[in-house]
Amino acid sequence: MSIDQCMQSVSQGKKMTSKRSVRIRWASVEQALALLGCVVAVLSSQTSVAQSIAVTHCQGECPSYNSRVTAKQSNVVIHHLYAAGINATTALPDWVAYRLTSEAIGVASLLPRSWQADRLIKYSQLEDVMQSGEEELQLSQNIARNANPYAGSGTETVKPDNRARLAPMTSFANTPYWSDLNNFSNMVPMPAALRLGPWLQLEQRLNNVVATEAGEAYVIAGPLFLISMLGTTPSSADLSPAAYFKLVADESGVAAFLFSRDMAQSESYCSRRTTLAEIEDITDIEFFPERRTVRESSALLAKLGCE
Repeated sequence: MSIDQCMQSVSQGKKMTSKRSVRIRWASVEQALALLGCVVAVLSSQTSVAQSIAVTHCQGECPSYNSRVTAKQSNVVIHHLYAAGINATTALPDWVAYRLTSEAIGVASLLPRSWQADRLIKYSQLEDVMQSGEEELQLSQNIARNANPYAGSGTETVKPDNRARLAPMTSFANTPYWSDLNNFSNMVPMPAALRLGPWLQLEQRLNNVVATEAGEAYVIAGPLFLISMLGTTPSSADLSPAAYFKLVADESGVAAFLFSRDMAQSESYCSRRTTLAEIEDITDIEFFPERRTVRESSALLAKLGCE
C-alpha cells in the first residue's frame, strides 16, 4: 500500500466518525495514528537491512570494501576451504581468506593441478559469456587462455608456471575438498621467481608452525594493482599484479607482508614485512571488520622467523 492509499483510507474513516465533536476529536487522533502506521509500514518495506554473516574462513565477517561502488560490483564466493572476493573489472580475486589447521595440512605432490571454472560464479552477477568464433566461453574459463580474461581466444600470455594458488594445495591436501583449490577464483598471475621463492617459503613456514603447535591461523592473501595498470576498457587492462599481500592472524594479532612482483627467488619474506594499515590503505578494504583493534604480533612474527 502506498502513502496516498493510506491517506485515502484514513479520510474515509473520518467521514464515518464526524457526527459528534467528541468523535471528531477521537477521529483526529485515530487519523494521526493510522497515517503514522501507514508511513512506517511503507518505509519499512522500502528499506533493506544489511546482515552480518560469519564465515569460518574469515574468522567471522569477511573483508569489506570501503567503496560502495566496488562492493556493489564485486561478489564473494564461499567454498569448503576458502572464501574469495571476486573483482568485476579484473575477474580475479581481490582477496582469498582461509583457516589453516594442523589436521588439513598434507602432501600435495601427487594431486592433480588442472585449473577449472568456479561452479559458483554462474550464480553471481559476475558471470559473463564471451564469443570465440562459434564457441562460447565463460569469463572464468577464458582466464586460462590469457592474462586478460576479456581478450577472447588467442595466444596465451600467462605461462602455466606463472599462476599461483592464493590458498595453497599443501595446506589442504589432507581434506576431501582439495580440488576446490584449482578454481580460477583461487588463482592469480604470479612470476615463478616469487611463487617458488619468498611466497612459497612463507607458506611452508606457516604450515610448519601450525602443524608443530597443533594450532590454527587465519590467512588473507591477494594481488595489488596500480591504477595506471587498469585501462579504460577491460581489453586494455594489464592483469599482472604489481604486488601481492599476505596477512596472517592468530589470537595474538596479525603479521603483514607485501611482495613486489620483481622479487628474486632467493630473497627472504621477512624483508617484506609491512603493516595491516598500509595494506588496507592501498586496497581500500577492511580485512577484519569484526575486530575493533588488530595489532601487530611480535610473537607471531617470531614464530615465522622474522624476530
